[in-house]
Amino acid sequence: MSRDLRDALDVLEKEKNISKDTLLEAIEQSLIQACKNHFGKADNVHVMIDPETCDFSVYADRTVVEHVEDPALEISLVDAQKTNTNAEIGDVMKVEIQSKEFGRIATQNAKNVILQKIREEERKVLYDQYYGMEKEVVTGIVQRVMGKNVSINLGKADAILAENELRILQKDRVSRYPEHIRVS
Repeated sequence: MSRDLRDALDVLEKEKNISKDTLLEAIEQSLIQACKNHFGKADNVHVMIDPETCDFSVYADRTVVEHVEDPALEISLVDAQKTNTNAEIGDVMKVEIQSKEFGRIATQNAKNVILQKIREEERKVLYDQYYGMEKEVVTGIVQRVMGKNVSINLGKADAILAENELRILQKDRVSRYPEHIRVS
């Protein structure tokens, strides 16, 4: 699993120009969100991801008590002593949570969090790319004319030019100076 994840992150990093750290952060947020959906709260949840191997572990801090009232926050003394024989009432233990325990809905929500972060980062990369071209000549292919406006394909992005923004029009190519960069 971790090798497949690492390979997928490498592909996303190369193809979409999104840093691996950002993608790992999105995975961490999605796992915390899945815990919140599954257990009802995630204040005590920590995710540890090894950036080299992409192995991840999800832990919950749970307080050792005699009788468990909230299984998301507490662990019984008997269960705590199974993993740590020195456990006493009042101790806080890190209990590993298996991501396989998450339900279908929590898993789907985690997937949506990751996809949303990827879309946001793609938009940011595209904005940064074209923001650097502000006040420079950009060449694009005219897609269609809409009244006095022209829709132009700039490669990875489309632009709409008003009549007063057009500088040179040659057949189906337009050169212009971008004056305002906005990602919507």
